[in-house]
Amino acid sequence: HCFYEMLHGLDDSTLQAWGLEKQRRYRLLTSRDGDGLLSGFESRDAGNFKRTRDALKGIGLDSAEVDNMFKVLAGLIHLGDVEKEAAPEASPQGSSEDDDGDAPVELDEVALERAAALLGMEASELGSRLTKRKVAVRGRSSFHEVARNTTNFRHALQSFIKAIYKRLFDHTVARINGSFADLRPANFVDGTPDAYSHIGILDIYGFESLQRNSFEQLCINLANERLQQYFVENALCAEQELYK
Repeated sequence: HCFYEMLHGLDDSTLQAWGLEKQRRYRLLTSRDGDGLLSGFESRDAGNFKRTRDALKGIGLDSAEVDNMFKVLAGLIHLGDVEKEAAPEASPQGSSEDDDGDAPVELDEVALERAAALLGMEASELGSRLTKRKVAVRGRSSFHEVARNTTNFRHALQSFIKAIYKRLFDHTVARINGSFADLRPANFVDGTPDAYSHIGILDIYGFESLQRNSFEQLCINLANERLQQYFVENALCAEQELYK
């Protein structure tokens, strides 16, 4: 929910600097036929955003680090809009039967420039990596670039967004666990199980199969499947070993 809370919690000057609008319909935050953000939650989201910022500062992050984390999220929002809409129903959330999967990809240069600036990348390099792929030449050590069709572009875009979000999430968890350094015993050896306090996350519920699954729901379902697998391997299998 941090995307929604960020849009309602950021001040107007920061929203303008990052090229965001509170009521704009962003593909990353809406379903294929969605009308944008739901109304009636503005105050709650703004309050939750402030609490999130305060919590991040509480684990030792300074204001610049917190801002950079949300700049990454803002960049992902713009990244979700880099495909130029050929029709109102076009969406990078996934192709439909009516989509021309072999059609060439046209990029929205404004969204691309904003995403690149917020993510610390060169717009031309980012656009090239998303729209082209390298193919190895048989019998040689060289590669040549081939343009992606619409379907492949959308798969690459979704994977790229997910990879960046995962790294930001992992970084946040690592910083939280790192904030417990003062609680570690004097004889602490890195890698020793149960040698220091840490936070783990286990939420094996929440999987949904909706009529239209957005990218956000896909990430939720993937996270739940990974957590379920981890729980089975480390809890149930350990229990089995105990009774052998």
